[in-house]
Amino acid sequence: VPNFPGITMIVVRLADDLGDPGDVLLRLNLHGMASNRVRVAIGHSGGGPTDDAGAVATPAPQVPPGADPPLVPDAYTGPATDADTVRFLEQASWGPTPAEITRVKAMGFRAYLNEQFNLAPVNAAKGSNYIDLTFPLDDSAQQCPATSVDPNYNQTVCLRDNYTVYPIHRQFFTSALYGNDQLRQRVAFALHQILVVSANSEVNRPSWTTVYLQALDRNAFGSYRTLLNEITLTPAMGEYLDMRLSTRTNPNENFAREVLQLFSIGTEVLNNDGTPQLDPQGVPLATYTQANVNEFTRVFTGWNFNPLLLGTGITNWRDPMVPRGGTNHDTGAKTLLNGFSIPACAGTNTACAQSDMNTVMDHLANHPNVAPFISKQLIQHLVTSNPSPAYVERVARVFINDCDGLYPQNCTNTRGNLKFVVQAILLDPEARGDLKTAPNYGKLREPAQYVNGFLRAFNVKSFDKLSTSDGSLGSRGGDFPGALDQPVFQPATVFSYYQPSYEVPGTKILGPAFGILSTTTTLRRANTINTFVYSGVSSNTSPTAASPDRPRGTSIDIANLEAMAGTPLDVVNALDALLLHGTMNAQMRTSIITAMNSINDANVTTRNQKRARVAVYLVATSSQYDIQR
Repeated sequence: VPNFPGITMIVVRLADDLGDPGDVLLRLNLHGMASNRVRVAIGHSGGGPTDDAGAVATPAPQVPPGADPPLVPDAYTGPATDADTVRFLEQASWGPTPAEITRVKAMGFRAYLNEQFNLAPVNAAKGSNYIDLTFPLDDSAQQCPATSVDPNYNQTVCLRDNYTVYPIHRQFFTSALYGNDQLRQRVAFALHQILVVSANSEVNRPSWTTVYLQALDRNAFGSYRTLLNEITLTPAMGEYLDMRLSTRTNPNENFAREVLQLFSIGTEVLNNDGTPQLDPQGVPLATYTQANVNEFTRVFTGWNFNPLLLGTGITNWRDPMVPRGGTNHDTGAKTLLNGFSIPACAGTNTACAQSDMNTVMDHLANHPNVAPFISKQLIQHLVTSNPSPAYVERVARVFINDCDGLYPQNCTNTRGNLKFVVQAILLDPEARGDLKTAPNYGKLREPAQYVNGFLRAFNVKSFDKLSTSDGSLGSRGGDFPGALDQPVFQPATVFSYYQPSYEVPGTKILGPAFGILSTTTTLRRANTINTFVYSGVSSNTSPTAASPDRPRGTSIDIANLEAMAGTPLDVVNALDALLLHGTMNAQMRTSIITAMNSINDANVTTRNQKRARVAVYLVATSSQYDIQR
């Protein structure tokens, strides 16, 4: 690298419980680049593995070098490289398209981010792509009777549109495949996996879930404190974690426990770089105790749905929850975290419930753990499952103060500003670059990203290729992500589809999305691609011709690849650039070209169609494509 003096000194901090292993081989991973390994004796010399081939002894300099100058960040205001543009769009959108690669490469990453931050979503009034749905009667039998005088009425359609996730699935996939505000969607989906509400059981109606999804969209680039407060008071969360049932005389700790464990601070006291703080015995310090949970439970007592009915027989799942009044809120003094206390409240029960809520939201949002805890998870969802502590710390510092980062322009010294946090994640040196060689870098494409990214890459259209896909990839139209153990908006538990601390079996490497990768889902990933490549998702007339589950169907359009399939190398190069940002290994390249050349139909058109399809299938089902790097 021109004008780069190289790294001349590394300080390695050893764990207290490491013991006396003798010789070990260490490799330095920095911003995704990996060094060769060096031998280090710990405790005593000898007994370690053999040296890497060609290793050369490199003793440390006798005079330690001076400190390196401060990091000068790339401005990212001008044209970008092809490879890094593809990588950037994998992180900042549901997947690159050829047209978007060309556009973003020319405009630069900063301009793209500013554009995304300022794009108005479809439902601008709610700050979301999710349109407002009609709230049905609480009683589905009354809303959707077996018969009706309306000649256009169909009970199956009524139940589908009012009591299943079908409408929000179609909105989700349509926005993911064609929407302009891609970054908002990616961030909101990541936040959904942190602040979890599931439409799997209690919150099982699309209109109820929509209010929660709109809050995620609306606050994806806003204040984390505001987001936490809004999600807490959504009727969906009140129902999902039972807060609306919690009263002074009958407290329920579900929400109190999860807001601590999952939504704000986590279970271990963290340094700003995301590493745990340890006691003298090397055990991570706990952030809270059961006594703390009991006190937080008291804070969250006395709330319920807004009593204003949306119509006769329609509970208000639209408006934020409100205090119950009476004596349902516990107005006594409460001791929370780190000695912080809320004094006893002498006002009305309603006013005290609201005052305690405001205080506890400030208390949680300002806890030192929130910045590293939330920052690391957002990095994991967007960029890499194993971010370095330095990467986490750089982002956490921006979370603490949006002016304390590599890109402070137009900052306001604000805490929890998610717009600046997302910008810091995507422009960090560890995120950017044409190539990442560190063995543990990257993330497994989770099913929703895998399906959306593949379809976007190949000009997704309707089944007949005359219009756009209908977005019916949800529960009634062939639930592709669900078949891969990620049923969109229906995680099995409050811990989401998978846990951020999940380790790849047999390693000490974090691989959260591997938690839902099994032999079965691995085969289903290949079968999903096979469906899209060789058949597509046909339209149908179920449940009725007037309102089918899949009105137009879905298919990919690879006519551009078919046109160049007479020269297999051209197809492989195009797929390499689009799906692998130019990193396809030689063995894979040779195998695909061999497979294409083995197809020699006499009809040139048929031959080229088959060649293009097999190439697309082989790349998209490869282990190299499985991992976003």
